Amino acid sequence: MKGQTSSKRSLIDYMKCSPTRKDFEEALEPEVRIIKLTKLQKSHTVESEIDMLLSLAKNGIEQHAEHIVITLEGSNGQVKNPLNYPFYGFERLQGPPAAKSAVLMSLMSRISAIAKQKESCTIRDVFYMNVELYQNQQIVSDSLREIADAFQVTDLNELGIYAAQKGLCFTPVDLHFDIGKIIIHNQKSLVPLMSPSVHFSGDWLRVKRIIVVEKDAIFSKLVENASVCKDCILITGKGFPDWLTRHFLHKLMVCCPPRVEFEIYTDSDPYGIDIALKYTFNCVKTEYQCPRLTYRGVMIQDLLHDRNAARNGLQLLNLSARDFRYASNLLARLENTALKNSKKRVLTRELQRQMFYQKKAEMNTVHGANFAQYLLAKSHILK
Repeated sequence: MKGQTSSKRSLIDYMKCSPTRKDFEEALEPEVRIIKLTKLQKSHTVESEIDMLLSLAKNGIEQHAEHIVITLEGSNGQVKNPLNYPFYGFERLQGPPAAKSAVLMSLMSRISAIAKQKESCTIRDVFYMNVELYQNQQIVSDSLREIADAFQVTDLNELGIYAAQKGLCFTPVDLHFDIGKIIIHNQKSLVPLMSPSVHFSGDWLRVKRIIVVEKDAIFSKLVENASVCKDCILITGKGFPDWLTRHFLHKLMVCCPPRVEFEIYTDSDPYGIDIALKYTFNCVKTEYQCPRLTYRGVMIQDLLHDRNAARNGLQLLNLSARDFRYASNLLARLENTALKNSKKRVLTRELQRQMFYQKKAEMNTVHGANFAQYLLAKSHILK
């Protein structure tokens, strides 16, 4: 407690000295130590900064019986809600649970250990080191990004932790990057681990389009079609994309000439629209978005107007109540997204049409289950 210890002053003593509730609450507030995660100084490394913060927290709790208040400053300069540990206050819902503070401290300790051992590991590896605390990999990923954002480091790589390789790519030309690394042409490859300053180089004259597809099954079929892959770089994030795949697409956008077209194809449902939006825009870092990406479908209106759709095996499904709620929330998000109006309009219109017709469809069944032909036909129409 502030001033004297509780053994020398009873609760009634505090009440007598506190004429108002506010005074009473302030009198009962414990001594706190603020641990602030902010932009790294030039003279500091991630390891030295974390060791200092952990030391301050340990000394505060063990030697001075102080409560710890952890604050994280975002790259935009805004300070997020402080985390109190152990939590104190009169209202239970006033602060987050102690688990959040424990996760952040544990992850900082892990980052320091990795740096000392001069090793690296994946988010998955970190998660399995303490499953009971972390609960799921998404909590690990989000917390690591909060730490990276507070330190204002470009990528998780600088923390010694890498995103697991999930996405796939195929390129008609060799793509050289970093020092001596290469993505070999005409074969399926995992989206590579890259340094934050990576630059891709290759024979860009032989590349006309970069095509992103939602599903890896479609990706595999396109790779086998010579007419499609002869001048296209193909990418899939296997559903909702991970950060590494988005970063890869962003770097391709930066490195390739302006004439190269960027296109994305997804299921004709609200989740497909959301996947397209995640590739195109995010509110975390520009290094993980590709504003040049254009949504090409699959468009629900094209499917409804295809007289041969049923005969070719296309299955139009009804939107469920859950799908409709998801679409409504996504519309609200789109409205507040700082995306180029022309691209926002395409996504919004497609989402509204799905809601109006109450229909959805998977890209696997389009054009008689031959997506390559659908893609080639669509490309011919666009020309």
